[in-house]
Amino acid sequence: MVPEIIKSGDDAGNKMVVKYTYPDGVVIHGIGVPQAWDSPLGPTWCYVVEGEHLTLVDTGSNGTVQHLEEGLQYVGYPLSAVDRIVVTHGHLDHDGNCFDVVSRSGAELWAHEIWGKFLGVGRRDEENDWRQRYMDFPPSRDPEWEQRIQNHQELSQKLTLTNPVTDGTVSEDFTFYYTPGHSPDELCILHERLLFSGDHILPLITPHPSVSMSYQIFRSLMPEEYQNENRYYGLKTFITSLKRVAHLGEDITVMPAHRAYFRGKFNPIGLDRALVIADHHRSRCHDLIGLVRKETMDLSEVTRKLFSHLKLDDQLFRMAFTEVISHVELLEEMGDITLVGDQARTVQWSGTENFADFFEAD
Repeated sequence: MVPEIIKSGDDAGNKMVVKYTYPDGVVIHGIGVPQAWDSPLGPTWCYVVEGEHLTLVDTGSNGTVQHLEEGLQYVGYPLSAVDRIVVTHGHLDHDGNCFDVVSRSGAELWAHEIWGKFLGVGRRDEENDWRQRYMDFPPSRDPEWEQRIQNHQELSQKLTLTNPVTDGTVSEDFTFYYTPGHSPDELCILHERLLFSGDHILPLITPHPSVSMSYQIFRSLMPEEYQNENRYYGLKTFITSLKRVAHLGEDITVMPAHRAYFRGKFNPIGLDRALVIADHHRSRCHDLIGLVRKETMDLSEVTRKLFSHLKLDDQLFRMAFTEVISHVELLEEMGDITLVGDQARTVQWSGTENFADFFEAD
């Protein structure tokens, strides 16, 4: 269904406010909160759910609370009226304004219990070790971005997770599903026949998988029951979560955090989009094997060839390289490739394509 535009924004949906009215009477408002930096991604869509408590799903990136506040005013509420914040996952474009909203409203914070354990942890900095293992990444040349990350970390240290949730938690009309893979604390939240998907399911673009190696870095910070084996990081985890969500039920509308509106039009999706995303990653595995089928190739060259359609500056190369690593990890676990050479930075095909069975399995 096409929502009603309450406040117009730009072609990507920045500063837009929309109203979704469903046949059963459920009304949801979406606020397109711009990023705090120049980004082709478009806004983070934060959703306002009225009920016994005024609930805000995600808050946008730190430094943009004025846009969130203006959007709420168009819906008919001051920022101080928010009773509950539901965080889909701990990336700064989703939870960055939590401190400002909590400070001015006293709202409860609902998020996965791992999110609470990671408050104030410099996730990106902690992951630099594995990046150095495979490639000598140059230090960031963007001091403004570095300051924004530092600010997010400092604000997070001041927060307390008042209401930790786990898979299957039910509160009023919300059911929480734990869907790690993009982030180890990712949640999808079902409300009536609407699924707030955070970055788990997106229209037009495919969410960035995490890397399995990160588990060993953060394992000791996680709740004890999560420290036995990795089921929280990596492409395998992400695909498993996508398959699970795809079978939650019929006629469920997905409310994504990005690209709900883009290039001047709305992009409605259902749960079938989860399987489309999974198939995208199956194809990428196939393409990666195609590159190394006849000759070995180092990880940097694999990255540039897989993403040859993009101009990979430093930041884009980091993102592309990380995505390649997530696929390499899966293929290595399936026995389809090995990493060889003195520093294990060269990909060699093993002569199999076992990954196909994993993607085809229910």
